[in-house]
Amino acid sequence: MRNLVLMTESRKTGDNYLRRLVTRVTSLGRTARLRRQFVEVEHRCLELPRSYREQLAELIGRECDNVASAADPLLYGSQTADGVTNGGLDIGIDRARSDNVQVRMRGLALWIALVYHETRDADTPESRDLHRAILRVMRELKVFSSRAENSGSQA
Repeated sequence: MRNLVLMTESRKTGDNYLRRLVTRVTSLGRTARLRRQFVEVEHRCLELPRSYREQLAELIGRECDNVASAADPLLYGSQTADGVTNGGLDIGIDRARSDNVQVRMRGLALWIALVYHETRDADTPESRDLHRAILRVMRELKVFSSRAENSGSQA
């Protein structure tokens, strides 16, 4: 009887370890994907003409508010067409690749807001690094906006 109890406890411990391992590997894969996308998003944000950066900063702020107030933030921005659901991150990155500047800015804002929200309370060092990178881009865009306001009022 005692051996059966030990075997059952051992199996539970092994199952728990395996579950944690799968969760960690899945998390690393997702963070790596978001990190690759972030490089592209950052590049597309900073290559925008300066006149559009203030608008982008406002769009990001609005999208962050919308994600935070959504009933299910993970589903924010998702669309279902023909029985296929596209996640908000996929839609955001697709729009960020658009040649149309307005569509691109909306995609960038959606992607940044969703990743900001997802990584805000991150447990892993990789996700926290990504969150800091998102904050840096947001700060760069907002710093530029305040500089533009100051320059315009002095002229």
